[in-house]
Parts: sequence; structure tokens; C-alpha cells
Amino acid sequence: MTLVVVAPSGNFLVLGADSRGTVQDSGGARVEMNQMKKIVPVAKHVAVLLYGAADQGVYLARKFLRANRSIDGVTKVAEKFAEFCRDEIRKVSDVPREYFPYFGFIVAGLDKQGSEYRIPCCYRFDSASGCMLGSPEPYAIAGKPFIAQYLFEQRYGENMQLDELSALVAQCIYDTICVDGDVGGRIRVAIIDAVGFREKIFRDVKASIKQWGEPLV
Repeated sequence: MTLVVVAPSGNFLVLGADSRGTVQDSGGARVEMNQMKKIVPVAKHVAVLLYGAADQGVYLARKFLRANRSIDGVTKVAEKFAEFCRDEIRKVSDVPREYFPYFGFIVAGLDKQGSEYRIPCCYRFDSASGCMLGSPEPYAIAGKPFIAQYLFEQRYGENMQLDELSALVAQCIYDTICVDGDVGGRIRVAIIDAVGFREKIFRDVKASIKQWGEPLV
């Protein structure tokens, strides 16, 4: 399973994800892998966060990236990526719905204001809705959202400083990992601002988390 989080503040966004992927056969046997990269940069100021069936989600995000290397701006990317996914789904329209994988995306980043990218926004869509775009406000949480949703209701503010918001995103994922075995692996946190997309160093992510129980590796 998954937990992915997008939180805007001012003229930037903080993105977070766990890295656990689960493979399960028809008999219920499952294997957990902690190397999934669920934050995929697709433009200088835009990234896609994956939840649901990871194989299909990663394939679609990477195929879209290969075909659209010059695009930027979150609204433009989200609209074009959703259209791209709808076209890909039409190619397998003969697959019975009960066998069709469930996958979803949060497209997060900045739109242009004047000559700079500085307006944060995110969009969400999934295979169950036919990849119709929605725009969650003021933040987006998907996968196993309950603990993160509670913490955001208590602590989130739309004008938080970068370090404070990064710590909140990391804490939400860590607290979920501590109580839910479907979420796990390395916590990844990334930032999108006027400079572009960049991922935070793990030791800095780890240092910001208030740990309880088992230490974070």
C-alpha cells in the first residue's frame, strides 16, 4: 500500500511518500519491497506521486515523461497527463473491469505568474474515475490517509515555513509506518519551488522526525 502527501505553502510545495510496494498473488501470498520511488519528476516544476498499482503507475508516468520533455506548469501537465492516461486506458478497454488494476496519481507543482513559476497547485485522478481530474484543497493525501489527515487537520497552515512543513510531511509518514504495516521503507521528501524540483537528503528528513518505538533506519 502507500502514503503520499502534497502540501503547498506560499510559493512552494512539499511532497512526501513512503517507499513500500506490495506484490500479492491470487492465493493471498505477498511480498513487500521497500525500494519503490513514488515521486516521479515529470517537468522542472512538476512531479507525479503514485498510489495503487505501482507497476502500471510508474510505466504511465515514465512513458508520459519520455514523450513530453519540454512541457512545464502543473495545470498544463496535469491536463495533458490525464488525457494521456485516458488514451492508454482506451487501448485495453476490452479488459473486464474486475481484472483492471486500480492506480492513481497526484500531479503537483507550480504554475507561472509573470515570468516565474510561483503558484502552487495539485490535481488528482485515478483509473476508477476514468482519469477525470479533480483539484483537492488545500492539500492532497492518498493511499492510507487517516493518520496524516488527522495530523494535518491539527497542524497544517497555508503559510508554514519550508522546514516546518517538510517536518510535518515526514512526521505523518513516519507515524503511519509505525502503526500500519502496509506503509513502510525509506521516507522520501521533495520540494518544488521557483528553482525547480529537488529531493531532500534522507539524513535531513530523518533528523526532523520525532521518533517513537523503533528507530528510523
